[in-house]
Amino acid sequence: MIRRKQIITLSALIFLLFCIIFVIKSIYTRKPLKLTYDAAYYWTTSSYDDGKWFFEELPTGHKYFLYIPEKYREDKDNEQAKLPLIVTFHGSDEKGAAVKYGRFFVDKEFQEKIYPEGAAVLVTMSRINYYTDPASMSLLIQNVLLKNKCIDPSKIVGYGFSQGAKYVVELACKEPRLFKAVVSGSGFYQITIPELISVLPVSFYSAISENDKGIFEQGYKTGKLCGFWCRDSRYVQYKSRWHFYVELKDETGKKLKTEDRNETMQDWLIKVVNK
Repeated sequence: MIRRKQIITLSALIFLLFCIIFVIKSIYTRKPLKLTYDAAYYWTTSSYDDGKWFFEELPTGHKYFLYIPEKYREDKDNEQAKLPLIVTFHGSDEKGAAVKYGRFFVDKEFQEKIYPEGAAVLVTMSRINYYTDPASMSLLIQNVLLKNKCIDPSKIVGYGFSQGAKYVVELACKEPRLFKAVVSGSGFYQITIPELISVLPVSFYSAISENDKGIFEQGYKTGKLCGFWCRDSRYVQYKSRWHFYVELKDETGKKLKTEDRNETMQDWLIKVVNK
């Protein structure tokens, strides 16, 4: 009789363990992004091509620059390319300087390392002096994907600085299926527990400085939470870097297993995108 009870108890514990494993695996598994067509985000009011960047302005008031690797500039419908997409978000009052955050992602060295065929880069511009309305930005990004089938919807990276860093984390929380990874430099979004649970499958690189007064106090908790709980994430805290944006050669503090040096943000991004 005692042995039977032990067997029943052991079976119940094993079943409970399998349930816990199933739940954990489920909440850490990214769900596929379902693209939403919206004509206002699909058609353009003006556009031009300067040989490197495609510029478009939409009826919604959005403006953006899009870089497609040379091989696919005239072959945007090639679904076999499966290019990652890096989406950049500038800080407040930086609309005129928005492209600078896209430039180091179109650098030849980065393009050769990030993915076999390179990566597409989408430089967004806020409609006013700062970003608002995550749902509208999600539609914009989705319709860029619909117009450029060479981009892989499962490999989108959001990169933001300052208010753009706050916004990219907010956007990830509002649209958990949108980003595979998020890079936040000097961000100040304050994440809630339900939001944190929703973005557990997303990889975060959060960096902030202790002497960035007003920003650090708001943003470090989000950085630490995402760095600890979210898949393959990093949190970097500086003593005195003031208000800064994340650069490709910034170190995460982790040692690379294959080389005698610290991992950089670029190393981390390459690993996350190719995983």
